[in-house]
Parts: sequence; structure tokens; C-alpha cells
Amino acid sequence: MDSKEKAQKGLALLKEAIVECLEAHPDGLRNVDIADKLDIHSDYLGKNYDYLPWSVLGLLLNEEKVQRRGQRYFAADDSSKS
Repeated sequence: MDSKEKAQKGLALLKEAIVECLEAHPDGLRNVDIADKLDIHSDYLGKNYDYLPWSVLGLLLNEEKVQRRGQRYFAADDSSKS
């Protein structure tokens, strides 16, 4: 497996973990909550910005696997998709 394949596999696993986390919390979660629950905090110069879950959430929003309401994210309702 080359580097790109490894990166894509890792990204797919992160997406899956975030969606599963959101499915387990029907009231939704904020980005920081997801980072806490999955222990995937970003660290830049000693500060937590949580860019990793935020970036993956953006991809999931574009794929319509996640919905955002205010500051909370929710697993998309599969029954509304055709």
C-alpha cells in the first residue's frame, strides 16, 4: 500500500468514527465534543484548535453524511436520502 492509499484509508476510518460518534449522540455534538470523545485534538504551538475533526466534518458535510445546526453536528438522516 502506497502513501496515498494509507492516507485515504486513514481518512475513511476518521470519517467512519465521527459519524458513529454522532449517531451515538442524537442531540448532536460540537466540534470540541467530538475531539474530546475521540481524543483527536489538534496541537499547534501548545494550543488546541481541533482542526482535524473540523476538517473531516467539512468533508462529511459536503458528502451529506453530517448535518450542522448552529454549532452542533448531527449524523444525517439516511431515510431522507434517495
